[in-house]
Amino acid sequence: MGTSLDRDDIIGGLRELIAELRAAHEVAGIRLVGGAALALRYFDRGTTQDLDSLHVQPGSDEAVAAAAARVAAAHGWDPTWLNFAVEQADALPTFGRRAVEWDTIYERGGIVVQVASKETLLAMKLRANRPGRDTNDIRQLLSLCEVSTLEAAEELYEDFYPGDGLTDRAIGMVERILDGGLPEHVQSPGRINL
Repeated sequence: MGTSLDRDDIIGGLRELIAELRAAHEVAGIRLVGGAALALRYFDRGTTQDLDSLHVQPGSDEAVAAAAARVAAAHGWDPTWLNFAVEQADALPTFGRRAVEWDTIYERGGIVVQVASKETLLAMKLRANRPGRDTNDIRQLLSLCEVSTLEAAEELYEDFYPGDGLTDRAIGMVERILDGGLPEHVQSPGRINL
C-alpha cells in the first residue's frame, strides 16, 4: 500500500511527528534525504512515497518509529512513510573527500530536523540514477549546483563516492539532460515553519 505525499503532507506529517515526540517527552535528531528533502528545501517535485530518513542521536529509533506509526495510523498512510531503510541501502556517502552538509529546518526542545545539502542530494540521485524517477530531480539539482558539464558531474560524484565512477546509465542520463538544457532558474519553495 503506497502513500503519495505532497509537500503539504510532508510538512503536516513532520509537524505531527514533532508533536507526538514532544507529548512522549522524547528527543530526536532526524535527517532527511531523497524526494522529501528536495520538496522541503529545494524545489517543488510533486509527490514522494516516503520520507527517506536517518535517525541520529540523541534519541531512540524505536521512539521515533512509534511516533511515526501513530501519525501514519491517523492518516491511513503506509506505516513506513518515515523510512529508515536508506541507511541499509549504502546510499548515503560516508567516506567521501567531501563531507555531507546538513541544513537545519527545525530545532527546538531537543528535536532537530535537517535536510541534506543540494550537492549531497545530487550525488545520491546520480548514484540511484533511476530513469524517469530521478531524471527531473537530477536536472533541477544540476542547475542548483551549477554543474553544467559531464566532467563536473563526475567530479562532484567522486567527491562524495571516491573510487566509484558514474555508471554508464548515469552518464547517459546526465548527457541527455545536458543536451536538453538545464533550467535557468529553479524556483525554491522557501523556508518552512514546522
